[in-house]
Amino acid sequence: MSDISIENNKTENNQKDKSSRRKFFNFDSKKHLSKKTRDYIFIIIMLLYPVLQFVITWAFVNINSLMHAFQYGRIDGTYEWAGFDQFVKIFDDLFNSQLNTTGVSWLNNTSVILLNSLGFAVITIFISLPLSLLFSYFLSKKMPLANVFRAIFFLPNIIPVVALTFAFAMGFDSTYGYLYEFMRMIGFSDNFFSVWPTSQIMVYIYCIWAGLGYNIILLSGAIGRIPKELFESAKLDHAGYFKEFFHVVIPCIWPTIVTLVILGMTNVLTLYLQPLLLTNGEGNTYTISLDIFLATASYSPAQYCSAAAKGLLCSAIWAPVIMLVRHFMSKKYQGVDY
Repeated sequence: MSDISIENNKTENNQKDKSSRRKFFNFDSKKHLSKKTRDYIFIIIMLLYPVLQFVITWAFVNINSLMHAFQYGRIDGTYEWAGFDQFVKIFDDLFNSQLNTTGVSWLNNTSVILLNSLGFAVITIFISLPLSLLFSYFLSKKMPLANVFRAIFFLPNIIPVVALTFAFAMGFDSTYGYLYEFMRMIGFSDNFFSVWPTSQIMVYIYCIWAGLGYNIILLSGAIGRIPKELFESAKLDHAGYFKEFFHVVIPCIWPTIVTLVILGMTNVLTLYLQPLLLTNGEGNTYTISLDIFLATASYSPAQYCSAAAKGLLCSAIWAPVIMLVRHFMSKKYQGVDY
């Protein structure tokens, strides 16, 4: 009996020690922190990493670019305050520059860069996206070898862009290109990639070809989520493919379409690698982002300031346009839940 009482005393003493340690180190947080406070702590911890990532990889890097946009860069590597002079120079180059290597008298090189960049939004939204919608719709109809065609469309997206651009350009080579004679027959000049505007058209053709697969995968997934009852109801109403496409499919996948339109518009300020690899900027295929990229690669302080001003000005103008387009497109079909 004495042994049992000794063991009970030890157990009680251990429990007292644990409770005292909890009180000392505040381990029992429930007694000291409310549920709302604990929720806030959890949210702060979860947001800590993305906030730090934003500060380190975006704000910290770009704050220097923002300062350069209002400065002049000297040859010796120093900078002086320039105010809005860099922005004035951009507009002056756009409207008054006499530098013209395109052969088109009413276009200077700066305006060609702007047109080339805006063209990517046009071909993405009005050519690539409609083609992707049509292909995705007919592939959803369980046509023979539908999955094979999906894989074929998506193939350019899994091949490295360097290899893909090389293979595309070789197809139009004058010596052994399998598409060379065809392009000549429809009126293209011999130097497809070196004379504007055919050089830029070739870049557009590549972007349409390479971008279809990505769009088709996203749109096919969105169409696959549409309830079968909607298609059955359309059949009972004697709706053909045309009405089914525009009155059932388009409204149901409208959020995905809006997303792809926004991504297409961002290409205006972000696409530079494709023209760089296809033409190396020759044939006046420069875009806004390619012009900025090559300027920063020059390691010239003056070019740094000019590139920073171009990037800031284009972002300040184009970002609100994108937001307005998204706002008005989102109002087209509201409350699509299924």
